[in-house]
Order: sequence, then C-alpha cells, then structure tokens
Amino acid sequence: MTRRSILLLLVVALLAGNLAYASLSGPSAFARDFDQNIARYPLAASIAHSDPSLRQIFLRETEAAFNEGGWPAASGVLNLILATEMEAYADDEHINAVDRAKLAALLKLASDPLACKSYLLAGSQPGEFADAAQEFADLGSAHRAAIENGFERKMKGVARAEPSDAELAAIETQLRLGPFVELTRQELGAQSRYLGGNAALMCSAATKKQLNLLSMDSADSASASRMRRARNYNIDVAEVRAKLCREPGNGLSCS
Repeated sequence: MTRRSILLLLVVALLAGNLAYASLSGPSAFARDFDQNIARYPLAASIAHSDPSLRQIFLRETEAAFNEGGWPAASGVLNLILATEMEAYADDEHINAVDRAKLAALLKLASDPLACKSYLLAGSQPGEFADAAQEFADLGSAHRAAIENGFERKMKGVARAEPSDAELAAIETQLRLGPFVELTRQELGAQSRYLGGNAALMCSAATKKQLNLLSMDSADSASASRMRRARNYNIDVAEVRAKLCREPGNGLSCS
C-alpha cells in the first residue's frame, strides 16, 4: 500500500470518527425537536422562549419523563414545573381562583374515587376525566391565568416564597385540623400510603384539605397555597401513571 493510500485511509477514518462522535455527543432527537413539540403547549412555549434558563429546565426534566412514559408523562412534569416556577409567583386573586377551581374538580370526582385518586397523583391531561370535563376546563383556565400572572410578576422582580421544611409542615398540620373540618385517622393513613392508599379516603382527605385552605382568610389562604407550590416535588410521573393505569376505571389516557 502506497503512502498516499495510507494517508487517504487515515483521513477517511478520522472523518468517520468525528461524525460518529458528533452523533453520540450532540443533542438528542428529543432536544432537536423540543421547540416543535413544546409548541403544543403555547404558554409553556412562550415562557421557554422568553426565559432561556427555564427552557433548559423544561428540556431536561421533560426529556427524562418522556424517555420513561412518553408525552403524557412529559406533560405532567411540565405542569409541575409551571406550578413550581410560575404559579408560585402569582398574586392572591389568581392563586385563590386556582384553588376554588380545584375544589370544584375534586367535588365532581368524589363519586368516582379511582379517577379522583388518579388526578391527585398524576394530574390531568386534555381528554381525561370526561365526566368532569367542564370543571377541568375551568381549572385549566385558572391555571393558565395564574401562570401568566406569575410569569409577569417574576419578570418584574417579585420574589417567590421560599418556605422552610418547618413552615411547610406547619401548613400541612393546619390543613389537617381545620378550620372547616378535621381529617380522620383513616384519611391520613390513606394519604400516607400514596399509590397504595384507599382511593375514596384519599379523595375525601384532599377535598377536606382544600375546604380548609379556602376557609382561611383569603390572604392567608393564598400565602399557604403559594408556599405549597414553591416546594420541590420529587415525583416520577411516568412511574406513577404506569401504576395507576393498571387500575381499571382510572380515568387516565393510558394508550
């Protein structure tokens, strides 16, 4: 083999190696298509376009969920991020409006405990929980308004509540005790068992907490709700949805 042939082979090998490295180390298919896919969620897309740091959070967290459970899981994570990163900045009026809409949805789901449990643990996607379609449409509108308001306030420099673990524990204790109604020992036990909890008891416990929250003075209610939103949720949405989808009558889109 001539020197020229050897050099040509080396060049070809180097080019092939560089191409392979680029394909391995470059952005994933999800990342390349992220802006196109998130466009299905116009409000999140607008926020991502306006705030590059939030876009990176959206991308990182939704890709991890997508790899486990597709877009239903990724959308669930996106909703959690928006609640933590945007709704937590919203003013009292918008926070209280979301909580009233959530209470209406819980009351509507009370006759279908499995669907209620699914909503509590996995949130909701368009087309799910058909029997409470109007309540979830109203809740979706309230969420969007609160997210928009929170984003505007954040851009204006309004600070977000950063509660300590002790403050959050005090809020949860207060919501268990009243002021409207106290949770039973059975309801508390169902909540503590999470995915294994009794659906009817979990639903009644969540409804009571929401009633207690809204029975407080409006400013105190909004403050407590805002701090609850600001906490970090370490929830594997894909795993939660997968387990709930094994229960008949769960109300989720499990295809």
